[in-house]
Amino acid sequence: MGAEVFSNIDEQAMPTVAEIVAAKEQAAPIGAPTSATMVKPGLQVLARLIEYAPGRHIALPPHTNFALIDNPVAAGVPGAARHACGLVSWQGKRLPMIDINVLLHPATGVLPAATPRYALVVAWQRVPFAPLEYGAIALEKLPVNVSVGDEAQCALPEDSSLWPQLSLSCFSYEGEAVPILDTALLFGSSHYQSVPD
Repeated sequence: MGAEVFSNIDEQAMPTVAEIVAAKEQAAPIGAPTSATMVKPGLQVLARLIEYAPGRHIALPPHTNFALIDNPVAAGVPGAARHACGLVSWQGKRLPMIDINVLLHPATGVLPAATPRYALVVAWQRVPFAPLEYGAIALEKLPVNVSVGDEAQCALPEDSSLWPQLSLSCFSYEGEAVPILDTALLFGSSHYQSVPD
């Protein structure tokens, strides 16, 4: 993924947590004006909290989460990106499994999880109303649901230059800035298409 593709993202214009969830659930474009039927002031919405490194978290909208694979076995792919753990089998497809920590911090020398405890299968679409596509995220701990409101919105962390390119918004949870990632931006590259078994 080249940074030039995302150079037009304005971090100050990030939608609120409630706008993201409501827009996704109502199939309205992100950033579209909200109505009383979509978002009410003070609304608490669910986010799926995922630990991608010890003590570090991201969040995903719950509707993007499809399945959890226990003890996934990934088939290596020669020449794959450094953050790619390989391909995992799920419902007759082979899905790319990625390590979020390696993606975000490639210069640290961290290697992708060779045998993660779990793989979270997530869905994404290239464009609205397109068929769902799937990818997997390597995890060591189970995701948890948390309630989040607009009052928790905060600035993105500054430890990775990829946060503005991958994030829909960000909220503060127990003193940590937790970016809400867009699964289409994580897996939307042509390198990540699922392939039949």
